[in-house]
Amino acid sequence: MRSIAFWLALILLTAFPAQSQPTETARDLEVEDWLYIDSVADATRMAWVPDGSGRLFVSTMSGKVLVVMNGAVQPTPFITESFTQGHNQEGLLGMAFDPDFANNHYVYFFAAMPGYTLQIFRYTDVGGVGVNRTVIVDGIPGGSLDYDGGGLTFGPDGMLYFGVGSLNGYREEDDLTKPSGKIHRVRPDGSVPTDNPFYDGTGPNVDSVWARGFCNLYGLAFQPGTGRLWANASSPAALQIFSVSPGDHGGWPHYDNTQPAGYLAPVYSYLPGVFDEYPFTPTGAVRQNGVATFTMMGDYLESYSYRKGTRLMISDVEDPSFNGEFYVTGHPSSRSFTVDQPEPDAVSGGGQLKRWPQGEFVMGGMFYGGTRFPASYSGNYLYTDFRGMLHRIRFAADGSVATEDIIVNREAGGGFVDVNEGPDGALYILSYYQAILRVTPVPGGQAVIVSSSDLVIPEGETKTVMVSLAMPPMVDVWVKVEAQGGGGDLSVVEGGSLRFTRENWSVPQFVTLGAAQDADADVEHAAFTFTPSQDFPVVTVQARTEEDEVPEEPGSDGGVDGGAGMDAGTLEDAGTAEDAGSLEDAGTSEDAGTQVDAGTVEDAGTLVDAGTLVDAGTGHDGGSGSEGAEDESGGCGCGATALPGVLGWWLLAGLVWKPRRARR
Repeated sequence: MRSIAFWLALILLTAFPAQSQPTETARDLEVEDWLYIDSVADATRMAWVPDGSGRLFVSTMSGKVLVVMNGAVQPTPFITESFTQGHNQEGLLGMAFDPDFANNHYVYFFAAMPGYTLQIFRYTDVGGVGVNRTVIVDGIPGGSLDYDGGGLTFGPDGMLYFGVGSLNGYREEDDLTKPSGKIHRVRPDGSVPTDNPFYDGTGPNVDSVWARGFCNLYGLAFQPGTGRLWANASSPAALQIFSVSPGDHGGWPHYDNTQPAGYLAPVYSYLPGVFDEYPFTPTGAVRQNGVATFTMMGDYLESYSYRKGTRLMISDVEDPSFNGEFYVTGHPSSRSFTVDQPEPDAVSGGGQLKRWPQGEFVMGGMFYGGTRFPASYSGNYLYTDFRGMLHRIRFAADGSVATEDIIVNREAGGGFVDVNEGPDGALYILSYYQAILRVTPVPGGQAVIVSSSDLVIPEGETKTVMVSLAMPPMVDVWVKVEAQGGGGDLSVVEGGSLRFTRENWSVPQFVTLGAAQDADADVEHAAFTFTPSQDFPVVTVQARTEEDEVPEEPGSDGGVDGGAGMDAGTLEDAGTAEDAGSLEDAGTSEDAGTQVDAGTVEDAGTLVDAGTLVDAGTGHDGGSGSEGAEDESGGCGCGATALPGVLGWWLLAGLVWKPRRARR
């Protein structure tokens, strides 16, 4: 049962509509309530089983993993673990499928176990039911409430990555002999690779540590084309998105969105539950050569609190040509930021910035790689916030954040914990509170929907893509699949001609693409075209081979053979970024102003993660000072247990949706 505090908090929130997002969803999207899961109010993760069966797994904190088929929950769960739902907050926190699921049928879970311990275990899918429970990682101390972490994903190197939170706020993120506040990397059998950055064998370090200095890690996803791990980390002072490499230090607990040189700064961040209003200096608006620079008054907050890509409203500047809604493009100094404004040169004074609340706790994320949405979505990073918001990050040509928008808004109390791409190319959002939403672009005409736009096919192996139509056809449609280029090494193995009718248009059909074994080490590239018999656009899927010459991983440690694994470094270049075009205003009734050209990243893929609630931290802005962000009883407070009661008490404390205005 949800706590009284939670419901009181929701009542308080609805009393301040002027501070909430002006619109609920981007104008180019449609959102429907796809599924209501009866008697479930503790959902944590979801993911489609990667076998073409159309099964959707939904994990719950209480221990069941439900199976959804054709929009209905099946009577038999995949697994049923037994957890006590109390102040200890035991339960399932993470879920990931083995990259070789087609052969070994392994599904991995991250759980907070009885007795304050964390454990990773796997089940084998046999006939749709999980059997042969096998513990992979054990003995990690657990915290209580919202401190455990829960991010779990496989990397392109075949290794298993997981995020451990700050546990009880012991502030051990710097201590390499402790697992808390760190990203870990192990082989699928739980043994530790000797090339981990802090591996010291018989020394005191926790050898599985891969990166450190993060408060609570609930969302982990690898970015296709770069090989970098994106990590969603929450604390009372800042909600941060990191792009992490081996050995990085995210700054916690010493720095929270204020990382100096030598620490990893977030690629994007926002303040939990805060409506920002901050004034400019008397001559703080200067525009030259189409770029406007705004200088902030006083020293209450530095400009890097508004990271590149942040959408701000500029208002009340004496020269009204400066006013409007814009994306931050840079920071000339710690007191100033720039935006693009293609207007004549000018200087003015007065005015202020405003930033609408962007959420409370950053949750799971994914990179979009389908073809149902416009090309401007390809490679975008999409992530959920527990407040009930789906965020979208678009990238500039150099890979930096160009724009950040809220594209779905169901605040207050939406409880969004996960987002995933379905076999039909639509986006599915999981709510902690019994619901799954389905998001699609506003219909723009008939289209061929292909499950992936970019493939890497190992030499001598095959990959399967799913194909359907966006809407029922007037007459039967045939789709012809052909390979263009590749020197014959890449070909259509099966499914070269598909037929869609008014009865089967939405049922995915399968096309198998293969890469031939050859004697050379050259990477071959080909384009597979999906050409419909009717007059609507051809879809092209890019593919390349992965050659056999892959260096083996250094020898295993502890006498356990973990097998060879690829280095966790960068992947092959994902290609050039395309023009992302413009986005309809997703979050304000004000004039949208000029939006920057964002760009997309090719070879997006889909990786799943989910989210959590936070502990009652402080309402401090994103720049906490060294060593002093919270008191010693605190900690970061955004773990992986999604507690409605904790959320309620934090809200009642007045730290969420509270206007924050600079001291004048």
